[in-house]
Amino acid sequence: MTQRKIIDVSVYNGTIDWKKVKKYGCDGAIIKIIRKDLGKDKKFEANYKKCEELGIPWGVYNYTYATTVAKAKSDMELVCDILDKASKKHFKYGIWFDIEDKVQARLSKVKIAEIINAAQTVVESRGYKFGVYTGKSYFAEHIDKNKVNCKNWWIARYYKGYNRMAFKATPNKSYKPASVPDLMAWQYTSSGVFPAKVSTGNGGKFDLNILYHDFPAVEQKEETTKEVKYTGKFPKLPPRGYYTFLDGITVLEGARGEIEKLQKFLNWAIDSKLDTDGKYGEKKEDAVSIFQSKCKLKIDGKFGAKSLKAAKLFSK
Repeated sequence: MTQRKIIDVSVYNGTIDWKKVKKYGCDGAIIKIIRKDLGKDKKFEANYKKCEELGIPWGVYNYTYATTVAKAKSDMELVCDILDKASKKHFKYGIWFDIEDKVQARLSKVKIAEIINAAQTVVESRGYKFGVYTGKSYFAEHIDKNKVNCKNWWIARYYKGYNRMAFKATPNKSYKPASVPDLMAWQYTSSGVFPAKVSTGNGGKFDLNILYHDFPAVEQKEETTKEVKYTGKFPKLPPRGYYTFLDGITVLEGARGEIEKLQKFLNWAIDSKLDTDGKYGEKKEDAVSIFQSKCKLKIDGKFGAKSLKAAKLFSK
């Protein structure tokens, strides 16, 4: 595809005249979907419905405040739940995980990578494309690209600071974040303006972005007609009926052998590459979530009766 110029919007932009936005040559929009309190952005419904009506390609972003894997998962499940109910004829630009807040800046790079990877697992298990947005400096200081699975990056680096910049103007390519691998989009200003005012908020200014390419196609694995069943031993569930990381490893100390059986099964079923150490940690919870997704179960990372039943019926 040829590169496209798109905007990202939220309630902060007020009421937008989408007909004028399209008229002036905008190629699409990334729309904020939920707020910090987990309610919908107050302009999400109006914005996405106008894009659908006018045939404007769109996607969504979630500015995340997650500091744990569990929070990232639950927030992205909510995002997917909202999208599942929306008309998506022109939904082309996927779901973006916006991580740039100071609450994550206090975390280690390993923890931030785990949060991003958990969000990606949920989004892709629900059938949506996933990308990560952040600033160039934040990327350099807080993100270890070698520990993050996502290869779709949308990076902010402002060409003219906060000075107004015409929508039709071309940013200086030397400011493009070339050091960021797999750059899919560049946000080059937060003060873009159209030839005439098209919104009631933020003084008529918009974030402007260049989208360089679409999301890459998902590789399709060859199907096999031969059913292969697991020949190992399945775990017995504890008295409470499920395993979960949130119960803590000490509580599960007496069930190490059973958890080891579960680890071996997940390594066989989904190639999860877990250590078979009998400990139920965050990586195990993520692997269970992936298995639940493959089996079309509720994704919660808990290995309980329904997951065990699915495991016994599972074949490759």
